[in-house]
Amino acid sequence: MSTVEPGTVLVERYRLRQQASTDLAAATAWEAHDLILDRDVRVTLVTGPYTGDALDAARRAALVTDPRLVRVLDAGSDPEGRKYVVTEPHTGTTLTQVISSGLVDEQQARAIVGEAASALAVAHARGVHHAALRPEALRVDGHQVRITGLGLDGGLASGDTLNVKPAELDAQGLVALLYYAMTARWPGQDLEAEWIAKDTLIPLPAQVDGSGAVAPLSSLVPHVDPEIDGLVARTFDASGGTDGPKNPDDVTTALAPWGEVSVVASLPGFVQPEPEEPRRQSIAEAFGGEGVPPVRRPATGRIARNDETMAMGAGNAPAGYPEQQNDYTYEPQAYGQQHAPVPPPPPEGAPAGYPPAGYDQYGQPVAQGQPGHDQAQYAPQQPQQYPPQSFAPGGYPPDNGGYYEQDGGFATQPAPKRGGVNPTPIVLGLVGVAVVAGLIWAVNAVLSPTPDVIADASPSPSVSTSAGADGEGSTEPSAPTETEARPVIDSGTLLGELDWEGSTLDHPEAVERAFDTDPATFYFTTTYQRAAFGGFKDFLGLELRLREPASVTKIELLTNTPGGKVQILKGGEGGEVLAEGTFSETTTFELSEPVVSDSFTIWVTELPQVSDGFRLELNEVVLS
Repeated sequence: MSTVEPGTVLVERYRLRQQASTDLAAATAWEAHDLILDRDVRVTLVTGPYTGDALDAARRAALVTDPRLVRVLDAGSDPEGRKYVVTEPHTGTTLTQVISSGLVDEQQARAIVGEAASALAVAHARGVHHAALRPEALRVDGHQVRITGLGLDGGLASGDTLNVKPAELDAQGLVALLYYAMTARWPGQDLEAEWIAKDTLIPLPAQVDGSGAVAPLSSLVPHVDPEIDGLVARTFDASGGTDGPKNPDDVTTALAPWGEVSVVASLPGFVQPEPEEPRRQSIAEAFGGEGVPPVRRPATGRIARNDETMAMGAGNAPAGYPEQQNDYTYEPQAYGQQHAPVPPPPPEGAPAGYPPAGYDQYGQPVAQGQPGHDQAQYAPQQPQQYPPQSFAPGGYPPDNGGYYEQDGGFATQPAPKRGGVNPTPIVLGLVGVAVVAGLIWAVNAVLSPTPDVIADASPSPSVSTSAGADGEGSTEPSAPTETEARPVIDSGTLLGELDWEGSTLDHPEAVERAFDTDPATFYFTTTYQRAAFGGFKDFLGLELRLREPASVTKIELLTNTPGGKVQILKGGEGGEVLAEGTFSETTTFELSEPVVSDSFTIWVTELPQVSDGFRLELNEVVLS
């Protein structure tokens, strides 16, 4: 088998990205991308003596559809002899990874294994089994359980499972997963077998007594449900589980009912995130521990002053206010320095809204002690009708119509008007012009003559006029335009059915998968040992009936199995042969001219060759 590497395109469809982990010894897994359907997939390249068993089991598993089972999308071999199985990507956390964080409680273990048992019961109803259940094959993805390796894993482990009933083996594997989730001990089939990779982390085996019975679950897990304890005891007793469950349905019945699956709930309590309890917060904590909200800066850009920096100093306090009681002495700042000294703190009880002694209302120092000047005449002259609390930080009153004059202090005068253009007259003028224009248009419409009225609006055939020899024109009706119906396949019938030992060969129940608009599903025939249907019959036909007669110019066949011989017939058996050829992954038949019919038939005279015989897998039929 030739080597592969990232970037390799398998069967001209699956581009390999990077190698993925797997615990199968005879398999190599890759994360890949489906170039045709533009989706991510997982490609497993299979080798070893049980390759044929693995491919056959994977093809059977492709018939099972359940959201809890990782779906098999494709299986086959490429021209270079590489055997592959394509599935959905593996998502979620394996049970091994969950147990590495701690044991799972009883309720979550019941829910996880119960969901797994329900999914395998669906596969069991279709005659498909896993036969290789282990912790690495069970994943928890959010609130959903995902089982990987349906068909494939059991096929690669055929050497260890040939003499075991697969349904009973799945039932024992489910109970083993339940035991492992709650104890981290594995009581199931031997995981040190040849089909398990040597570098795989193998769980510790369960303890057994002298008779070979597994240690009771109740001896390891306190307060366990007696019904679960009894289920484990019956499955792994000294007799080998003769009284235990026989299939996944028995396990489902024994575990029901269960709650919702959750990854977080599956983890032990000491690793789960604890919810944060509500905490009370005081106003002081909300504002940095000072007990009051921070002072906002005014829109003017000046630094706002609080009650302390706005308090008056001694010598400048108005009548009725106490004088400043401190030893602070102001020293004027030298000319040319950029920063003024910080004003001293005011005494307790000083009124808010006034600057301290030696500072004006902007917080700037006022020159003091100059000869020839009386300091009293420069005292701020705030009007007494405004209480101190009415002035906003920065020396400006609130929006009450007052403003500050440089030489007159605050005065009750109207605020200056803002300049600009009043848009109201302009808008009214435009509305008036629009109204006048509308009136003129209405008058013209009333006074204008009435246009010609179309007397007959019903469709009529068009005529063409040509000049005759006498110069008079002759009229001939043209043919009406035909509307082509879109080809839509409504139903299908299998032609050439053959009954063998009470069952019909070639799976007539799967014909609709060839036109269900889902290329992931496919119709498949019985596997024969010769291309000509093993000599049992001469042909096989799929008659596809359309919803209504339609014109068809191209027919595309998407298959998993290249080779064989196929014809396209108009109508049913015995119809006109429109095209013929061999199957490929995308077989396209371009018709020389459009063909109108209400049915077409895919007529197969030889089957394509596969690894284990001759079989056709038809994914989709597309008509256009």
